[in-house]
Amino acid sequence: MIQNNLLRAILLGGVLFFSTPFVSAQVPDIFSAVLGEVKEETPEAPKDSTVVEEGGYAKLLKDATKAEGFINLYLKKGKLYMEIPLSLLHKPMLYTGRVAQISDNKDVIAGQMPSDPKMVAWSKDDTKVYMHEQSASYSADPKSSIYPRFEDNNIEPILAAYDIKAWAPDSAAVVIDGTSLFLTGDAPMSPFIPSSPFDSMLGAKKLSGSFKRDMSSIRSISSFERNLNVEVRAVYTSSGKPFTAVVNGSLLLLPDEKMRPRLADDRIGYFYNVTLPITTTSMRMEKERYITRWRLEPREQDIAKHRAGGLVVPKQPIVFYYDTAFPKEWWPYIKEGIEDWQQAFEQAGFKQAIIAKPYPDDPSFSPNDARYSCIIYSTSRTPNAMGPSWTDPRTGEILQASVYFYHNVLDLLHNWRFAQTAAADPKARNRNYDIKFLGPMLRYIIAHEVGHTLGLMHNMAASTAYSIADLRSPAFTSKWGTTPSIMDYARYNYIAQPGDGVTNFLPPRLGVYDIYAIKWGYAPIYSAATYRDEVKTLDRWIQEKSNDPRYFYGEQQILNVNDPYALSEDLGDDRVEASRLGIQNLKTTINHLFEWTAERDKDYQLQEALSKAIEQQFRQYLGHVKIYIGGYLRQSPRQGEARQRFVPVPAEKQKEALYFVLDEAQAYPYWMATEEMKKYLGKSERDFDGYVISTMRDLLNISLLSRIGMTSELPTDGTPYTPSQYMQDLFDYVWKEPAELNSALRNLQYTYVSQMISQLELDKADRDSKTSTGKIEGRALIFEYLLKSQELLKSRMGQGNSPLAAHYSSLYYLIDRSLQK
Repeated sequence: MIQNNLLRAILLGGVLFFSTPFVSAQVPDIFSAVLGEVKEETPEAPKDSTVVEEGGYAKLLKDATKAEGFINLYLKKGKLYMEIPLSLLHKPMLYTGRVAQISDNKDVIAGQMPSDPKMVAWSKDDTKVYMHEQSASYSADPKSSIYPRFEDNNIEPILAAYDIKAWAPDSAAVVIDGTSLFLTGDAPMSPFIPSSPFDSMLGAKKLSGSFKRDMSSIRSISSFERNLNVEVRAVYTSSGKPFTAVVNGSLLLLPDEKMRPRLADDRIGYFYNVTLPITTTSMRMEKERYITRWRLEPREQDIAKHRAGGLVVPKQPIVFYYDTAFPKEWWPYIKEGIEDWQQAFEQAGFKQAIIAKPYPDDPSFSPNDARYSCIIYSTSRTPNAMGPSWTDPRTGEILQASVYFYHNVLDLLHNWRFAQTAAADPKARNRNYDIKFLGPMLRYIIAHEVGHTLGLMHNMAASTAYSIADLRSPAFTSKWGTTPSIMDYARYNYIAQPGDGVTNFLPPRLGVYDIYAIKWGYAPIYSAATYRDEVKTLDRWIQEKSNDPRYFYGEQQILNVNDPYALSEDLGDDRVEASRLGIQNLKTTINHLFEWTAERDKDYQLQEALSKAIEQQFRQYLGHVKIYIGGYLRQSPRQGEARQRFVPVPAEKQKEALYFVLDEAQAYPYWMATEEMKKYLGKSERDFDGYVISTMRDLLNISLLSRIGMTSELPTDGTPYTPSQYMQDLFDYVWKEPAELNSALRNLQYTYVSQMISQLELDKADRDSKTSTGKIEGRALIFEYLLKSQELLKSRMGQGNSPLAAHYSSLYYLIDRSLQK
């Protein structure tokens, strides 16, 4: 995703399934079901059917609009009747909702699925049909002795019950009134994103509403071989205002033959579904994680060729339809962004495995139909893009996927391009919406999001593989771009300097990691009889790349960011040097901002937006460096390997990072507030002083001290960087004799003192039974350095009536007053 849809991230649903050993008799069996099926006998119609009125079928459905498919649908006077074949009872389906139209797209856009699908199945008795919710959280072998107890402890809860209204004339199906299944305000038919524990943490305020059943209606129905669609106009009241959405509800029959799953590995980035198999061979329940991937199989006649290493066309290629609402000159770049992935699938033995097509001129086509995977254009101001998918929770098979492309995302990328590269790249200085300039950026967005739809997670470690020298080399960047993975959040080459001669500032079309990851996830392993037997080969493929950093994987860090080698929006192998060069470019750009944009904006709105982009970049560069302090490299070693799981950042690098951040935070207001910024935007040094304050608050808090303490206890080849050493370094920097007392230094020293006072909170700490050892030690250190600061301030107070003496006196009495409480 372009912006953190963080918590997507994040992630997928589940359904009950049963696992049995898989034995391969012939080569084609590698693609057969590997998880055992429980065969259900088709129920018979009641021999003495007194449940419904005789002849009621014809009477009930007379004059109804019919949609014929795997479940026949009938729409009559606002009611939806569903004719459910007995052969479909107990068969798992996905029950989903997708927004087709919406009156307020603040949270959800047209084409989006606001909530996860539910896994459901039907059952019946003499009078009713029941919809059950299924789960893939646990599984057991139906042939094992423990299976009866497994069933007793994992019955499928009933979501809804429906009276049988009629039997089909051939007694092979029953008819129910299914109106309430789709005409409801509950998920997955709700157009609102469900609340999350992360909402309050992230300050998110999502829309919600009260469903108005009497004002809502079913608009259309359709049914096909394996799925059905019911389009509903859903009316709500949201925060006292009217809210309407058209929601497409679907039931999708899951594959009868389950795809062979592939077990996930922490060393390569795939989304995954989780299950806990319960077996008699182990009393310990260990989770299994199945990566999400499409079912790519060779055609029967090509299996021998494929097994011998030849390229073959898959039985069912992945097809993406792109929205014809995109400007036509964009189409080639969209198509290329999708089909760039063909080269990766070739490493797995499949050619033309992924194909891009425009929306067909066919009235039966709908991007809301679960049969189609689409690139959807949204006229939303939100600068974003996303690539979610629907999967079979039993196996991880991707069944359908979408890419949502928001209108404003190219403007965001253009501002990033300007802020990051305008100093070294004259092309980035123009407010140029020419497709030759925007096209490669568009292609990058599409390729990145399609990567998600293929199962790939962000790889935040990728950009660390390239050195600073690499990224300043014209030859290197022309060949390799900025990162070995398009799945990294690596934007443009902000490291290259004017005069370096770099001409390619973009990420690669596809990186070597991406090609390797697709092979790892999609190449069949013919020698393995079961999916568990694949692990040896999968591990060997990873080990073959274990000494090449271009193939390293770093998980995206969401809330606790501790690994400076797996960050968002960073480049290069040295955060300090990369940020120094990036800031150097920002200084050049802000000094020429009004010159480079003079002809394109007379009211300074553009300059305002671009100056904010420069501010954001500066804060981001320093944010990268801050993670060195108390940071550690996180690895995923296996038993027998010499690598350490957590490797602390060297002490000298942590100290370098601390001083770099403090130096740059103080200098920032003075280079950012140029004469033009003051004259045309009314921005002075004081407008940027706040960053000095927020920086000190970041650097001086109990949580950071606790993290430094934890990291200092990890094994290291050098001297550990302890909380005590950190506090001494910080003290030395803050109280060094200044050449002059500017506002940035005053803010720094004042915040240093006030932050120590606020962090102590002695009374609260004494009452807090959950206070950790690290926090107790951190408070003791802060108290020690608060007293040291007071002592130093006392010695500096007697410097006459100068502003410096007054400043020191005020800080002394601030400490003294806090200690008297």
